[in-house]
Amino acid sequence: MTEQKQAEEAIWRFMQKRLGYSDAELETFKSTPRNLKIMERANDLVSKTVIFEVIESHGCNIGHKIGDRFIFSAEGYMLAHKCPKKICPYILPAMSRMMWIIQERIYEGLDPLPYFHRAHCQDVGIDCGGWGKVLIEAKIEKRS
Repeated sequence: MTEQKQAEEAIWRFMQKRLGYSDAELETFKSTPRNLKIMERANDLVSKTVIFEVIESHGCNIGHKIGDRFIFSAEGYMLAHKCPKKICPYILPAMSRMMWIIQERIYEGLDPLPYFHRAHCQDVGIDCGGWGKVLIEAKIEKRS
């Protein structure tokens, strides 16, 4: 077996273990062309960190303030130990939507930062009958 084939097989076994797949499930996973394409971009995912930084905040009940950062791996998981101790659930959907776009752009070999890289929490703000509003901006950094 060539060195490249061994490396590819090691990646598949890693994914099998990580996802808890049986051998049959791994074969199903491998038989999906989309998954093959994603696995080809795995290095692009693991080499990036996604940061959602608060750039505006007014009336936030949780207390998010300008400069707060929510850190994610490009693989999609939050690095909670690097985030504020309290995280408002109403800002998470905005981050989730942008993560899908960022990952999709990585899978396509594009610049991961989408053109529309800002979003806000689901509170409508004091002017519209809500309490406050938080605006975040996505940033991409290389992992060290």
